[in-house]
Amino acid sequence: MKYRYIYEYEFYRGTSATETARKINDVYGAGVAKETTVRFWFQHFRSGNFDLQNQPRGRPGTKVENELKAIVEADPSQSI
Repeated sequence: MKYRYIYEYEFYRGTSATETARKINDVYGAGVAKETTVRFWFQHFRSGNFDLQNQPRGRPGTKVENELKAIVEADPSQSI
């Protein structure tokens, strides 16, 4: 997540995705930033999407799952 802020910064500076990945890997270690990942985020930025948070994924929970989760969170000694 923290690298996304760097992606955004470098995007605004006009740095290429390749150069951005190289800079991050020089500082944090080889393989930390993949060029394809940086390109993915740059595409988001070009389309006007600057939301850096993860989007919900997967199948939405059911009412029963949500109720069970609430019960367990309220009393962790409970089991399902």
